[in-house]
Amino acid sequence: MFEREESELAESKKIMKDLSISDDRSDQAILRGIQQAKAEKKKKRIQLPIKTFTAACILGLTFITSVNVSEPVAYYMSNVPGMGKIVDFVRYDKGLLAAVENNYIQKVDSSVNNKGIEFTLNSIIHDEKSLIIFYEYQSDEEDVVITLGSFQLLNEKGEVLPYHIVGEYRNDNPDSLLEIRVPLKEGDNLPNELILSTQFSKDKKLLDGVWEIPFTLDKGKIVGKKVYNVDKTLEIEGQQLTIKDVTMYPSQTAVHVYYHSQNSKKIFGINDLHLIDEKGETWNTSVIETTQINENETIIYLQSNYFTNPKELYLRFNSIRALDKEELNVEVDPIKKKILKAPKDGKLTDVEIEQGEMSIKLDTNPNQFKSAIFTHAIDADGNVISKDEPYGISYSYVDDYVLYSVPFPSEATDLGPVKLELLDYPASISAEANVKIK
Repeated sequence: MFEREESELAESKKIMKDLSISDDRSDQAILRGIQQAKAEKKKKRIQLPIKTFTAACILGLTFITSVNVSEPVAYYMSNVPGMGKIVDFVRYDKGLLAAVENNYIQKVDSSVNNKGIEFTLNSIIHDEKSLIIFYEYQSDEEDVVITLGSFQLLNEKGEVLPYHIVGEYRNDNPDSLLEIRVPLKEGDNLPNELILSTQFSKDKKLLDGVWEIPFTLDKGKIVGKKVYNVDKTLEIEGQQLTIKDVTMYPSQTAVHVYYHSQNSKKIFGINDLHLIDEKGETWNTSVIETTQINENETIIYLQSNYFTNPKELYLRFNSIRALDKEELNVEVDPIKKKILKAPKDGKLTDVEIEQGEMSIKLDTNPNQFKSAIFTHAIDADGNVISKDEPYGISYSYVDDYVLYSVPFPSEATDLGPVKLELLDYPASISAEANVKIK
């Protein structure tokens, strides 16, 4: 009855071998899958496609074992009913893919349709550090631009919870998923029953009504964080930094770094920071965010390797971004549109003031650097110009430069030279660092 399934045993064993699983265990897993499929066939009289059957066997086995994420796993998992979109979306984040592989994800698959726009909450990943929400939206109208407004997280009574939500709000591909995150602090305890709320705009006009989807958190899935106390101090061309600890969650890895206050340079960040095990497998810097604790301490978030168990684990990087502290203040003459003071490397060049903004050009490769370098302009008395929008920084970029803009009303040109304090800058110091974590 199951000749086709059993004939796939050799091929399935080859896949298992690629995943570093013994032949005996692969035989057992696949034969268990065959037996389960036979039982289901007797009950439902429906024959599973061989691709789905094989994927189910592999998926069931990976939930039990700690296997490094690989393309074969991602391929077969993507063919499990209901898993395709989420696997395709997270396949380039090894930490999130491992979370899905280990069943550390909650499927929601709930939609609401209003004014021809369907909003769908696909699934969530929840741990002590964040709530990650995967969603999508579609419109019945093809020739209009539909964009999302701001998200809100509500409790079951409809009360807005005080959480800042970050992520992607625009969907240029109607069939693709998007991701938003709710960063959580130590001790935060989200209610079990939640509502995700948003609004939409059509051709830049806000639509009436809200799109709300209730969902339930499965708190039983939450696993504890792993904390590694490192306390390792490194010195790079006279500048010191300390890796204090590394905390691993299913969603991400948090690296706590202290930049010593006596340094002659301001250290903005670490380049190419990543985890690497004894076999050379790496977990790269994620595109989540960097959280500033205070002037000298920061948390850098990397991809998570929570679901792997390497014998050895290291933290590596090849350079730091740093600038002499005396070069941190940029001074601009807004009338002459001229830079009076800037870092000695001359990367800050042209100045333009128009339509309530001051724009400054930074000569750099946007593929290597496109962080915000300042948030607001300061007048000669130390007051923030355009106080209503102190964080209105924006930037655009082309092949060889980034153009930064800050709010700057036209009347501010009468205030004389203004200052902008650098928060980041593409001035690097090379350093091959290798810090053992485990």
